[in-house]
Amino acid sequence: MSSFYYIINNSLRATEGAQVAVDALLLQNVPSSGTLPKIDTLDNWRDRRVLTVVSHKDEWALSEEGALFVYRLRPSLDASVYTPELQTIYPIYGKFAIVVSQMRCSTLDLSKADTQAVLDQPRSGFSLTITPAEGQAKNSIAPTFYATDVQSIGILTAECKRLREVSEVETAESVNLSDSSHFSWLRPYVSRNVHLSLLTSTPLDLRTMNKPLIERMSAASAGNPGDDALDIQLLRDEWIRNKARSSVRHETRNLSLRLGTFNVNGKMPSQDLSSWIQGVTVSTSGTTKDDASSLLTVATASPTSLEENAALNATTSEITLNSTTTSTPTVGPIEDNSTSTPDMLVLGFQELDLSTEALIYSTGTARENAWCLAIFAALGEKAVLYEKLASKQLVGMLIIILVKKSLKACFGEIQVTSAGSGILGMMGNKGATAIRLCFTPPLPAQAKPEQPKSASQPQDNATNDDSKGGNTAGPLTLTFVNAHLAAFDEMVDRRNQEFHELSRRLLFARSLDENGNAVYEDDYDTQGRPATVNIYETDVLFWMGDLNYRVDIPDQEFRRLLAEKDWDDRLEVLIRYDQLKKSMSTAKAFDGFHEHPIAHLPSYRFSPGLGMDELGYDQKRRPAWTDRILYVSNTLCNVEQQSYDSYPQITMSDHRPVAADFLVDFDVYDSSEYESAVRRLYREVHALEGSHDKPVIKVDQSFLGFGEIRYGSHCTKKIVIENVGKIPCAWRFVPAQLDSPIHPEWLSIAPMTGLLLPGEKSEVSVTVHMEKHIASSFNIGSRDINETLILHTVLGKDHFIAVSGEYLPTCYGNKLETLTRLRGPIRDLKSSQELRPENNVLNAPGEIMRLVNRLMSNPQPPVDLFLQLPDEEMVTTIRECLDTGEDFPWPLEKSEAEAKVSHAFAHTLLQLLDSLIEPIVPPILHARCAQMTSRDEAFELLDALQPAAVNVWITVTAFLHFICQSSEVPDYPTKIANLFSAVLMREDRGTATPPISPSGKRKFFLQFIT
Repeated sequence: MSSFYYIINNSLRATEGAQVAVDALLLQNVPSSGTLPKIDTLDNWRDRRVLTVVSHKDEWALSEEGALFVYRLRPSLDASVYTPELQTIYPIYGKFAIVVSQMRCSTLDLSKADTQAVLDQPRSGFSLTITPAEGQAKNSIAPTFYATDVQSIGILTAECKRLREVSEVETAESVNLSDSSHFSWLRPYVSRNVHLSLLTSTPLDLRTMNKPLIERMSAASAGNPGDDALDIQLLRDEWIRNKARSSVRHETRNLSLRLGTFNVNGKMPSQDLSSWIQGVTVSTSGTTKDDASSLLTVATASPTSLEENAALNATTSEITLNSTTTSTPTVGPIEDNSTSTPDMLVLGFQELDLSTEALIYSTGTARENAWCLAIFAALGEKAVLYEKLASKQLVGMLIIILVKKSLKACFGEIQVTSAGSGILGMMGNKGATAIRLCFTPPLPAQAKPEQPKSASQPQDNATNDDSKGGNTAGPLTLTFVNAHLAAFDEMVDRRNQEFHELSRRLLFARSLDENGNAVYEDDYDTQGRPATVNIYETDVLFWMGDLNYRVDIPDQEFRRLLAEKDWDDRLEVLIRYDQLKKSMSTAKAFDGFHEHPIAHLPSYRFSPGLGMDELGYDQKRRPAWTDRILYVSNTLCNVEQQSYDSYPQITMSDHRPVAADFLVDFDVYDSSEYESAVRRLYREVHALEGSHDKPVIKVDQSFLGFGEIRYGSHCTKKIVIENVGKIPCAWRFVPAQLDSPIHPEWLSIAPMTGLLLPGEKSEVSVTVHMEKHIASSFNIGSRDINETLILHTVLGKDHFIAVSGEYLPTCYGNKLETLTRLRGPIRDLKSSQELRPENNVLNAPGEIMRLVNRLMSNPQPPVDLFLQLPDEEMVTTIRECLDTGEDFPWPLEKSEAEAKVSHAFAHTLLQLLDSLIEPIVPPILHARCAQMTSRDEAFELLDALQPAAVNVWITVTAFLHFICQSSEVPDYPTKIANLFSAVLMREDRGTATPPISPSGKRKFFLQFIT
């Protein structure tokens, strides 16, 4: 047995145990003769290894798993003492095997520390060749070791055989340590080395990185800590990544981009594209203007050279002269902010070639060349500033990137790819093209930021050496996808499916050779990572194209709503019925992507001649926002979208081109400094797992009393968490049970996770908030608000924090039916059992009647009632009186103060009606309301409402009819109708019924008050 057995066994967690430890030598070149070369040709301690079989028993699942740990020996400074350091882990399952063969060699007891003594005496021994299980170490040769302790070798091989037989793992896919329950106990041992994701230049997958950290952690609850090893790795890596980036940041800069998408319907360029390419639109007066020039300037500098800015204000010949410079760009602030020249132009085309032969064989680059010429022509005198960087075409899909010549040297690692999803799911009439690249700005000529040193660890000078011969800035990785998805209204599920297929199939090589060509090494690279990266492994992903999502509103109704002239926010309402927005909100496609609010008319489908409607759309095809530009970015950079427009003046296609302007803010940092910071920070938190000391935190208070909680309130209390232990610690909030939320809906916690060094403190905010949809359940339920929050110390103890408060029920935030079943003030209600029976309800809520009666009691109401802002303290007092049944504190009298009181009552009435869970007139009746042409028809429609709703409607409209007759404010009835129709006929975002315009609601409402 190895002399290191006890050291290794004591380093394992309590749930694992070492069965045996064998001293061995790693054989670099295994001879075929069965006889080793002279032992003195072997390296001494550098090749020494200790093989250990470690088993893990799960007492709950009644299962056992094992692994072979290989340790190498790390000498001390005087080379007299060796420390075992874990190097490799081989999970034991499937085809894992150890082949033992006898070999003859001259050697000694390898457990002796004296190297010369090892070489003096001859001895026979055995070779042990490890065959890893399937899916493990694909690119490495099976290692062979030399050992002499026959008894220990016998125990090791027997134990490995036993553990392989009891293993429940059958396939290699079952042993993915990142997301599998099998062999999850190995994670803390694997993660003791710096995680590759912290040092690699490839960004993490956006779909993972943008999830809240608490959602990425393992399932845990009180008494069930979950996978603490995985949680430690996530918390540690997030902490190191953020700390490292902030500590080495030199400055923040931005990159300006203009993206455009255009379905050209098989047409060759035949119009001036400058409005689309440069962002020039036509105003109502007929003059042109530059949209970008009206945008707010950004304080941070764009990485554009000063030579370019001078060139923009020079003559054509001067511009040509200045654009020929190939020197490294001077990155600094732009002095002439009046120019609108993006650093990058990224343009996507669809249906470039509709010919049948294009689906069968390549038709060349003639169409790409023609459109490139048209793009440069559209740039006008600015064309000399740009150069084509990359392009990729697949049948009718083409993506082109132009960059400023002065910045071209900053772009590198350019890769292109494509995937078809059309006919048979593969043809290129539908699909996507994509380009991935890195932007690496030059480092500023300034002193490096000072690196803070750990109080307990020395600075790692070795990692500060720049082995590459010069400091390099960290790159910003950008990925652009130009897609054309399935057409037709009913194919929304197909479009969602194609999105996921393209997300899976669009891949780039992880490695490039010196010429920039992709390098694929089998399925994995030399570090065990996949040889490809997907489109989400980037800092920013832009996805544009003809996505073909339609609008779920009947054709004629949609056209009529689009043509509404006095409905300013009609596009905001109609876009709720857009299929893409629905897919995003339900996470069926484009989950996590962002899209700027759409303020332009649908870009599809237009028709020339007699076949178009009054807006120019084809009468046979429903208009839709098919041409879209979306993006998703990680938390390490910021994307600011500045515009999102279509360009109807370009009429050559049945689509109108769409464009958007962006600023991408990113950190400028030295990559070698970042790597050094990562290693330094890792040493500070290396004791998170595997330490003999336990993490200990202290919470300054275990009870949070919020007192009385009212409707609409936001009350926050803070707790302080302190690390009072000797090692770093991680913490997180967990639920009481695995299938329950961490906290109730009426409570929020920020932050939910954290990592603290010894002596550090963290402040956590706990907020109680009572919104309308939350308060409705409390108004007729229990008043006591009690909750226990569970703060879990990873690998440590749980702390319990009690939250307590008393909710005060209110008439706000209820169903109309609930208010009509109250026997008195809602504050007197003890439980839902005290409500009136359903066959003995009030004709109308007493609270609404009290407000209307108080307003009617004023013989001279203000002429601008409902049009003035109220005194909020008065409104709160009125609501309290409604809830408690107390008399209003303002007696009715003729005075100047009465007008102020009336305004408060008026707005309380509006707020109460608006707080109802369901509107007085349900959305399903809105379309019928808009069709009413007379007062009699309008009154007949009220028969479709519930009796209480009818009584409220008549009561309120009768009072409004009264005040409209006496008011002298111009258009007062119209203003009142706009105000109340939006409340009493409120839209329901969850309904599938088409909306009606405010003018239709107003027309219906005016029939009752005029």
